[in-house]
Formats: sequence, C-alpha cells, structure tokens
Amino acid sequence: MIDPLKHRFAALRSRAEFHSLRYVQRSGEYLSVRRNVSEPPHFSQDRGAMLCVRLNGVEAYAATNDLSAAGLQAALEQAERQAERIARHALFDVRGLPPASGRSQYRSPNQDAPFPSLAECYELLAEESAKVPRDER
Repeated sequence: MIDPLKHRFAALRSRAEFHSLRYVQRSGEYLSVRRNVSEPPHFSQDRGAMLCVRLNGVEAYAATNDLSAAGLQAALEQAERQAERIARHALFDVRGLPPASGRSQYRSPNQDAPFPSLAECYELLAEESAKVPRDER
C-alpha cells in the first residue's frame, strides 16, 4: 500500500509552500463477556491519511479514508481551504520555521508472535467475568 500511496502523493497539485501526508493503518479484535455470556467478536480495520499544508504562513490539516488519487486531492484542497479560513485567526506566522521533516514507522511489538486463539481468549474472559460479584437488583 505504501508505494502506490507515495505515487499518488507525488502527483497531488497544491498551492501550499509545503504539504505532507501521514498514513495510518490499524486493525483490532475486540472480545467481551458480559454477565458470564460471551458476546460476538468484533473485528475492525481502519486506514486513512492526514494531509498537512502550509499556506501563507498557516498550517492546516484534513483527513480522509479515501486513499484514491481523487480522495487525497480532495483532502489536500480541504486543508488548503481551512488554512485560508483560519489565517486571520492565526497566532503566529510559521513561514520562518522549517517544516517538519521527521519520518517514522511504527509497528506494535510482538506482531509476529502467535496470538492466542479465540477459544483461549474467551476462556480467560469467562474466568474474569465469573469473579465479578452478581448484582441482584
């Protein structure tokens, strides 16, 4: 996903002196036991990008989950419009400051370690749920 995103980002058209993109991908598995009854598992996956622009001394941001070229361009234009709208309220002009240049990649630790099975997870949750005192109301 990163290489196509780099190509789409390079093709964006902007009036800003500087623009950047932050890509985030997150997945999750949520399990619960309520009153000693297992709830259905919930799985989620989120992907998106945050675009930052520096336009006329003002920085503004816009986020999107549409990672197509058109979606990224729309978010970039939204950030530019936001920079124009908030310019009169800016506390200081950032033109003299260097733009952020940091690059980073983070991956949660132990991602390659095998995760316990659903049965094992529910067993642990059931044990903990059984320890909760009953509310007789």
